[in-house]
Amino acid sequence: NACHDERVTHVRGRIWRDGKPQDDFDFSSLSDCLAADDTLVWCDIYDPDHAILKDLAVELNLNTWAVEDAIADAERTKAVVYKTHTFFTVYEVTVKDPPPADTSESTLDIHRISGFILPRGLITVRLSPDFDIEEVSRRFDELGGQEYGVGSLVHGLLDVVVDGHFDAVQCLDDGIESLEDDLFAEKVPRSGLQRNTFRLRKDLVALRRVVLPMREVVTVIQHRRMDAKTAAELDPVYADLYDHVLRV
Repeated sequence: NACHDERVTHVRGRIWRDGKPQDDFDFSSLSDCLAADDTLVWCDIYDPDHAILKDLAVELNLNTWAVEDAIADAERTKAVVYKTHTFFTVYEVTVKDPPPADTSESTLDIHRISGFILPRGLITVRLSPDFDIEEVSRRFDELGGQEYGVGSLVHGLLDVVVDGHFDAVQCLDDGIESLEDDLFAEKVPRSGLQRNTFRLRKDLVALRRVVLPMREVVTVIQHRRMDAKTAAELDPVYADLYDHVLRV
């Protein structure tokens, strides 16, 4: 469902009651929805107005520094626990298709998404329209389990992110194998070999920067979820997610 506010032009959301999807999401009543015992809410905000996001933070008692981090130009992958919520920042990585013709250009697109995990809802904040938020919404439906609470929504989002990390690792692996072949080929210009090596190194550094902290992100979110005594049914899927992160 889409919702448009005169001050925030890119807001969408979904709402579930008793684990069942509803069609009455309203951004103006977000705080009331988040306070209802039988309700689970996902609100996605793209390119938010700073003042409006700060007003929302006051209304929902979100940490001021976390709000600033959500809209900062550059922020590292992390998860931070506050009294009323958990804040995280992760990066989606996609492989460019078709690959760039310029051998000095990156083969990866990297887009950030931040989130505020509340007891009955997830608020995501994006600065880039290229993050595949529709895939996240589809993953919610595929995984089901909304009756298990906000932990199921967070898992669905992180599952999409980690899948993209896997694809990026495979892309770099293929690139390195091709580079090894070129290294021993007789007719490959040395300048082309150097450019490909430089591009792969840059991509590898960029990928490591967003992937390595994911272990901490999943651990922090899982531990906070366990402290809150939420559904034990989610423990196996979070364990599987952590295993995927380790493999990446």
